[in-house]
Amino acid sequence: MKKAIILYDSVYGNTKKVAMSLSRGLEAGGLYVDSSSIQDFDNIELKNYEVIGIGGPTHFHGASKYMKSFLKRIKYLKMEDKYGFAFETKGDFRFAGSAARRVTRYLKKMKLKIIHPTITGIVLNKEGPLQENTSDMMEQVGLNISDKVNISNTQKEINQGTKYLKNSSINLYLNRLKWILLGGGPIFFFVRALYLASTGGDYFGTINPIFSWILLLLEIGLSGIIGTAGITGLLLWKREANRTVILKKLNIRKIVLLGGITTYIVHFVRVTIWIILCVL
Repeated sequence: MKKAIILYDSVYGNTKKVAMSLSRGLEAGGLYVDSSSIQDFDNIELKNYEVIGIGGPTHFHGASKYMKSFLKRIKYLKMEDKYGFAFETKGDFRFAGSAARRVTRYLKKMKLKIIHPTITGIVLNKEGPLQENTSDMMEQVGLNISDKVNISNTQKEINQGTKYLKNSSINLYLNRLKWILLGGGPIFFFVRALYLASTGGDYFGTINPIFSWILLLLEIGLSGIIGTAGITGLLLWKREANRTVILKKLNIRKIVLLGGITTYIVHFVRVTIWIILCVL
C-alpha cells in the first residue's frame, strides 16, 4: 500500500480541518495516510512516503513564518519519483495572496512531481469558519489525488513490463542467432568436409596428403558433433523457455559454445595458411 503524509501549519484550526479532510479522501482512495503539524514532524522521515502534501494558512500574502522555516529545512531533500501537492487556507478577496505558491516552489526544488494544482480552502473570517461544504470538497480532492497516484503507478508498472518484454524478446532473438551461428556454421563445414573427402581431399593434399586427411577427418568429427548439438539446442530453445533446464543438465550450451568457437578458429587458421602458401 502506498503511503502518504499530510503536513500542515494551523493557527486557528482551519488548515488542520482541511488537512484532515484531505487525509480522509486519500484513505478512501486506498492510500495509507499519516498527518502531522510541521512543528511536530521530523523531516528526515519524508523519504518513507510516496505522496507528500504540505499546506498552511496565507499570512501577509504568503506563507507563515513557521512554514517558511520548515520549507528551508526540507529543501535539500531530493525525492524523485514521488508525488507532492500544496494546499492553503485564506480569505476570499482578490489580493489575499497564496501560501501554497511558495510550498509548490519548494516541492519542485525537491524534485517531487506535482500531482494536483494548488488546493485552497476559503476562510470566511479571520478565525473561521471555513466556507460551507469545504470538508466534502477536500475529501473529493483527496480521493482524486489517490486515483491519480494509482493510475500513475499502474502505468509505470505497465511501462516497466513492456520494457522487460521488449528486452526479453531481444535477448531471445540474440540467443537464437547465437545457436544458429554455433550450430549452423559447423554443419556447413561438416557438409563441406564430406564433399572434399568424397572428391579425394582438399588443397592441402598437394602439400601433405596425411596432414590433409587428418584435417578432413577432424573437421567431419568436430563439425558433425558440434553442429548437431547446436541445432538441437536451437530447437529446444525455440520450443519452450523451460527447456533451457534440459540444456543446462546436458551441458550442451557449454559444449556448443566451446566447440563452435574452436571450429571457426580451425577454419580461420586453415584459410590463413592457404593464403600464405598462395602468396609464397
